[in-house]
Amino acid sequence: MTVELTNEEKSAIVLQHMKNIAYSEYNAALTLSEEQATISPNQESILSLTSQIADFVAQKQVLQTELDSLS
Repeated sequence: MTVELTNEEKSAIVLQHMKNIAYSEYNAALTLSEEQATISPNQESILSLTSQIADFVAQKQVLQTELDSLS
């Protein structure tokens, strides 16, 4: 027996992924702000967090494209 997901079910999964990425992106943004607020900001940490945020933006774009294809 093969079970296929409906577009509504797929959309719900994509939206959950988008929400998880939004949490991660916000967390990284807060951590970046905290790091920048220190007396001696660690440039490696700042670079890493900035890179992570860029990755989250790219991931959200891919998920948005998938979501658009389901509607």
